[in-house]
Amino acid sequence: MGSGTYRKMTRPIGEYIKDCLEQVLGRDHVRPEDVDHLVLSTSDACLARLGPDLAVNVLRETGMTRCVPAVLSLQQCCSSVAALRYGWELFADDDVRNVVVIGLDFTPQDAERVKTFAVFGDAVAGCLISREPADRSLELLGSALTVDYTGLIGTDSFASRQRVARTALDKAFGKSGEQLQKVTKVFAPNLYPAVTMFNNAAAGVPKPQLHTGPAMATYGHCGNADWMINLIEHEASAGIESGALYLALSTAPGFFACGLLKGR
Repeated sequence: MGSGTYRKMTRPIGEYIKDCLEQVLGRDHVRPEDVDHLVLSTSDACLARLGPDLAVNVLRETGMTRCVPAVLSLQQCCSSVAALRYGWELFADDDVRNVVVIGLDFTPQDAERVKTFAVFGDAVAGCLISREPADRSLELLGSALTVDYTGLIGTDSFASRQRVARTALDKAFGKSGEQLQKVTKVFAPNLYPAVTMFNNAAAGVPKPQLHTGPAMATYGHCGNADWMINLIEHEASAGIESGALYLALSTAPGFFACGLLKGR
């Protein structure tokens, strides 16, 4: 079905978040004390697994002593796109310089990993939003999150999925005046290939635009981290092209989220 292996966490989730933060900040030489906000996103099932002291422990162990933490959830795998938009909106405050957005999901019990639409893996992935962006970074042009109540209660159809997807895409692209056909790559969830093709056909995403790297075979479906993993994978192999358009896309029963990005 396209999944050869998956990644499994063997340490507390806070240690993986710390590792991710060190890599994100180290890449752009940002000091931990210069991070203003940390925005975590996770699926509904993982929210209760985070524990009451996660934020305090992460801030203490990373030295992010000026950072305001937040968690976005209850939108399943679409929460990370909502977190990206929320992180971007924090710059309405002129004093905000750096925001880190992290998507994470993990499945403690191996018996729960294999589903009809994907094999679940564990991952933490993140990005830095900065008031002083680096070259070949990305700018968020528009985003949208839409809900299909029939999907939430398990009675959705192809037509309802298509409607909620195209409504979100119209909103995201309408704000920028860009067109889906001009997008260089779409970073979608790592589901079984047949499921991915079905979902993207419903949304009207052309197959050649879909990023199809090895992440599906090696990581599995990592929930909120999927689109970030695929974007990182594409950047490593092809780089970010200045002026090119990219689309972060997440789907879940009852939700569709997308974020339109442009290379600087």
